[in-house]
Amino acid sequence: MKISYINLLGKDYPLCFSLSATEKLTEEFGSLENMQSAMGENSVKAITKILDVLLEAGQKYCSVAGIECPPPLPCRAADVIDLSDPEAVTAIFRAMKAGNDREVEVAEKNAVATPEN
Repeated sequence: MKISYINLLGKDYPLCFSLSATEKLTEEFGSLENMQSAMGENSVKAITKILDVLLEAGQKYCSVAGIECPPPLPCRAADVIDLSDPEAVTAIFRAMKAGNDREVEVAEKNAVATPEN
């Protein structure tokens, strides 16, 4: 799973668009399409809810995977984000893109061509 980060209070906090985050966001908005529409309307409520869910999923993932990260915020992300700062929305889209990117490994075949007769 890939994670992305948002800088809050001088620390990089992990964001994770995991299956459990997707489940919570779908419960909240009805669908991921509805979530994106709510963000497109620049809804402060939608943006803060999404950030809270992605931050929680990021903390859980890092904890389970043994990845070092700062302790969870003692407040909601909205408490430390300036409304004029576009970083929150950018961080959400980075997390969604990281969660949807796929890594593909191609293994070479170690075969010798058979001569035709």
